[in-house]
Amino acid sequence: MVSWELIALIVVTVLLLLAGGYIKRLLDELHELISVTKDALEDGQITAKELATIFKEAKDVGNVIYEIAKVISRKYRLEYMHVP
Repeated sequence: MVSWELIALIVVTVLLLLAGGYIKRLLDELHELISVTKDALEDGQITAKELATIFKEAKDVGNVIYEIAKVISRKYRLEYMHVP
C-alpha cells in the first residue's frame, strides 16, 4: 500500500520539476492570502472591503494553480501523447 506521504512527495517533486518559478509565485500568493485573512480576522469582524481583498487574493492563488495545471498538462501531452 502506498502512503499519502509518498504520494505527496511525488506530487511536489513533479510540480517542482515541471512548474519551476510558478511554485514561488504560488507560495507568494498563498502568503498574501493568509496575511490578509489574518488581518481581517484580528478584530473579529470582516468588513466588505476586507472580504473583497480576501477574494482577490484567493483568485490570484487560483490563477497561479491554473497556470501550473496548464504547464503540467502541456508537458504531459508533449511527452506522453505526442500531441503538439
